[in-house]
Amino acid sequence: MNLRIRAVIYPEDGLWVAHALEMDLIGTGATETAALRELRSNVEVQLSFAKQEKTNPFRPAPAEIQKLWEETNLAALGIGRAKSKTLAKSTRFMEWNDAQVSRIRANVFQCA
Repeated sequence: MNLRIRAVIYPEDGLWVAHALEMDLIGTGATETAALRELRSNVEVQLSFAKQEKTNPFRPAPAEIQKLWEETNLAALGIGRAKSKTLAKSTRFMEWNDAQVSRIRANVFQCA
């Protein structure tokens, strides 16, 4: 099972935020790359935990984040609001292949 998660990246309070649309998880960092790296880790932890607890890891992000994704992509195409007025810096897809998903699902989440 390949997994593809959409993320929108935007500045907030002096940090970069990467927000996953399908899981309503965030990662933050001093750079876009750092925020995406933290988000990727958070997604993997959530998937592992959900497997262990037999829960659904997917929960959509709030409507305003979904709208931000759409506006940012439209602005990148030159449609809708001008890109300079779009809050988000960019959008990304994060992907995991079958082997990576299997490895994540096999991990056991442990509380301290």
